Amino acid sequence: MTRRSRVFLSVCALLVLPASLIAGADGRARFDEAIAHFSRSEFESAALRFRQITESPSAQALHPEAFYWLGRTRLAQLDAGEARRYFDHVITTFPNHPRVADARYHRARAAFVAGDAQRALVEFEAFIRGEPESPFVANAWYWAGESLLALGRREEARALFDTVVREFPTSFRVEAARYRISLIDVSEREEQLQRLLQWSHEEHLRTIESFRRAQVAWMDAIDAYRAAAEENGVSDPGMVGALRTEIAGLLTRLAQAEAEIAELRALGSHTPTAEGDLANRLRLAELKEATLRVKEQLLLGIESQGGGP
Repeated sequence: MTRRSRVFLSVCALLVLPASLIAGADGRARFDEAIAHFSRSEFESAALRFRQITESPSAQALHPEAFYWLGRTRLAQLDAGEARRYFDHVITTFPNHPRVADARYHRARAAFVAGDAQRALVEFEAFIRGEPESPFVANAWYWAGESLLALGRREEARALFDTVVREFPTSFRVEAARYRISLIDVSEREEQLQRLLQWSHEEHLRTIESFRRAQVAWMDAIDAYRAAAEENGVSDPGMVGALRTEIAGLLTRLAQAEAEIAELRALGSHTPTAEGDLANRLRLAELKEATLRVKEQLLLGIESQGGGP
């Protein structure tokens, strides 16, 4: 067969090939081109080509993939509503296609991106139950934890992050899960310390009020002691002066403790240390002990003067 004959036969073969096969080859090339644009984060160019495939009847075999990747493209652009519409279309229109499981996972992600944490949680949990062998299952556990965290359910979220760390040690989500666990633990410690500081402050306020009431009573007792001493012809101004000096010193120390508490509260966003809070509580206890000692001295002094001639 001559070369001219072979060329003629090849041309004839092209003429008798179905147009759908030619269009199908063009659709695959366009699909590969769209994926390349997506991998380079050229999302609008990728979306344009995926959409052209979905509108081509001759590329019908690629429609499920194209709709799926349209959803992925819109999700990458944080257009959660449009992404969800494409994933829903894949799930309902092509229920037996291999991409349906992946579409379910990304639909849950779209719900989370849209700020609907409750819906995202329900869909992630359904995906985990329905697709335990999916390569996205570790991600689903992680994002279910993020959904719980967004709902304020920290203990449950921590359990899911811990599941990612223990059961999927090779997942790239492990480091993120560990970080979330550490944040939850720190947050809980901060709340405990804040509650302790609040309790300490309230106790401090009660101590101050009690001390002030006691101060009035002590001053009255001193005046009564002095009056009784003068009436009986006995006077010990040195003792009264010493008691007044000791009370003044206690008042100064109490004011210093109160100022330190106010400074701690003024920090606001800073986490108080347990050591600092403990030191403050010890200081208050020391003040209480000192006030009791002064009170005892007053009582003993008054009793001794009252029992004299």
